[in-house]
Amino acid sequence: MDIVEKLMETRRWYNRCLRTNIVKPEDVMLYKKTKIAFVYSESPQKRSRIDRELIQAIEDIAPEWWGDETRICINKNVQCERHKDGNKGHSYILWLGDFTGGALLFDDSTRIEEKYKWHKINGQIHHWNEPHEGTKYSIIIYRGDCKEKKSVQIRRRQAAKALEQQTGLESV
Repeated sequence: MDIVEKLMETRRWYNRCLRTNIVKPEDVMLYKKTKIAFVYSESPQKRSRIDRELIQAIEDIAPEWWGDETRICINKNVQCERHKDGNKGHSYILWLGDFTGGALLFDDSTRIEEKYKWHKINGQIHHWNEPHEGTKYSIIIYRGDCKEKKSVQIRRRQAAKALEQQTGLESV
């Protein structure tokens, strides 16, 4: 897990994504027809050397299953609003970093907060995070039904790039 944590610390993070269901309404902006959320949440991309290493390192420590249908979501300092996940079936979540607080709470009264341990969750139950202090990384792995359409990938990249140019937002 040390390698994964180090790669999470050294990678470049962008504070915009399409996961508008996890943020407060004031953290969402409409760019043309695309809603953009201002939060450090993304999927590692194979075109980046560090992300390729990160994907491999996550695979090396992943619980139970791994395959072509496996999807990864990584977050930095995300405090989710109450939401349900889009995938069907269970997911796994792992927290890394030097932080306190940030427990994951579910409508069924489940509370998860232990760091450096994979937790199996049902994201179809509404859930959210408590506030945290420090730097918190999370990794969520889940099974996707199919690969994202190429047009969706292109739209995501174009919207993020245009927004960066328009607003002058920098990556971290």
